[in-house]
Amino acid sequence: MNIDTESLSYGTRCFIAGFNLIKQPGLRRFVIIPLLINMVLFGLASWLLWHYLSTTVDSMLPSWLSWLTWLILPIFMVSILTLVYYSFTLIANIIAAPFYGQLSKGVEAYLRGQPYEEAQYESFLKEILPMLGSELRKISYYLVRALPLLILSLIPGLNVISLPLWLLFSAWFLSFEYAGYGFENHNVLFKEQKRMLNKSKMNSITFGGVSLLATTIPVVNLIAPAIAVAGATKMFYERGDLG
Repeated sequence: MNIDTESLSYGTRCFIAGFNLIKQPGLRRFVIIPLLINMVLFGLASWLLWHYLSTTVDSMLPSWLSWLTWLILPIFMVSILTLVYYSFTLIANIIAAPFYGQLSKGVEAYLRGQPYEEAQYESFLKEILPMLGSELRKISYYLVRALPLLILSLIPGLNVISLPLWLLFSAWFLSFEYAGYGFENHNVLFKEQKRMLNKSKMNSITFGGVSLLATTIPVVNLIAPAIAVAGATKMFYERGDLG
């Protein structure tokens, strides 16, 4: 099987470009409130993990499987870490969705070389409910597919295959999540978004994989969603999918 190395590197380059984009003077303001939201939620996630994870792991492993501790526990812990931080990322994205929508608009205006048109307060309020509705629909899409993976990760022995499936699905979904803000600014709906992402699956999964990795790195995970929104906007703008 041939691997498209250009697609692999392009998704990574777009994510890195997102970091440079959010530093632009006119775009920084859209990052501040999501950053504060992420600080609170990731702090809570970290506390819950440290407080409950070790005792939960010890109690769930049957004594007859104690000889497999060295294999099962690391896989289980990585799966749980991925699930918890990923879940808190989704919650943070729901709360911050209106600001990420404005960030995507600002990035697109910057890429077009046009001035950003400041959203009026009334217009901004009107966008909140549709944006939150879109986020909740994505969450339902995620849960329907994530729950079977969660059950699989709790079955000793079978959870060996759950981790790569988790990572692959999470990478795909994060690409879907962060590209959605730019699409929704152009009234591109849920099904059409999936079709556009499927046009270049390698780009989408690579971009989502880099985004997922960034959410696991302390401090970086606080601004990773904003970077990903900016990077995804650039990626799909360059592909001609954003008008």
